[in-house]
Order: sequence, then structure tokens, then C-alpha cells
Amino acid sequence: MCGIFAYLNYNVNRDRRYILEVLFNGLRRLEYRGYDSAGISIDSSDLTQIHHTISSKSLPPLVFRQEGNIDSLVKSVNEEVTATDLSLEESFSIHAGIAHTRWATHGEPAPRNSHPQSSGSGNDFVVVHNGVVTNYEVLKATLVRHGFTFESETDTEVIPKLAKYVFDQANEGE
Repeated sequence: MCGIFAYLNYNVNRDRRYILEVLFNGLRRLEYRGYDSAGISIDSSDLTQIHHTISSKSLPPLVFRQEGNIDSLVKSVNEEVTATDLSLEESFSIHAGIAHTRWATHGEPAPRNSHPQSSGSGNDFVVVHNGVVTNYEVLKATLVRHGFTFESETDTEVIPKLAKYVFDQANEGE
């Protein structure tokens, strides 16, 4: 089993520290379901400060994943925040964050197999998922033929990569 939790704010200023705590507390409330790893994704910057719209110039969302319990994830996030000088005081008037606890069905418990899974280094599409993608091997082989590389051993990773492929095809030539 897994647990999925999201936090959204719109026209309500919240700082990054608050947003992270809400997501971590949401995951803690899901611990009873059992899990072997956890992860979160948060916006990297306030989109209202960047041209008031989502654009290709927007900074990609941040993704944090860790094997083990929620406290291991919190520790890992805090270490990365310190290492990258990420401001916990940055305020967001619009924000979307997702959090996930995972019980492995495809791939061993490891940060690379934890959710959220991403479409690639730009994190254009980020997905958390509960379930099994039964045809993921065929989808993965197709995406590899189109130049995609895979980081994890999970079936979920095909979802954001397929979304990225379809998006790129739809916008080709623009």
C-alpha cells in the first residue's frame, strides 16, 4: 500500500518551511498504512513572481526522495536545504506540493525508486501513484526507443515520461 497527500494554497501566503511541515505531517498521518520509502515535491519558486503564468522559464519543482521512515526523509530534506542554501522563509501565494509513502511492488526500497517520479532532469511532469501499470514494460521500451532514459526500476516512472513525450509531440514545431 501507499499513501498520497497534497497541499495546495492559492492567494494565501505561506513560507516554504510551513509548506514542508504540512507535507511531512500529512505523511506522518499515513504511516499506519505501512511503507518502505517516502518523498515529496514542492514548487521551487512562487510562480506569481515569474511572469504571472507558468512558462518554460519557470523553475522546475524540487523533488526529494528517501528510503526509510518519514524522519529519514525530513533529515534528508533538511540536509539538502542546508547544502543548497534553499530559503525556508521564501513566501508563496500560490503553491502545489505532493507527498507519497511507498510500499515497493516494482524495484527495491531506494531513493531512486521512491515517489515522486519525474519526466526527467527538468521535472516537467512529476507523479505519485498508487497502483500497478500492467503494461509498463511495453511503454518503457517504447519510450527508450524515443530517447528517454530511466532512473528507477518502478512502473510509475513511465507515467511522467509518457506525459512528457505526448506533451513534446503536441508542441512540436511551435
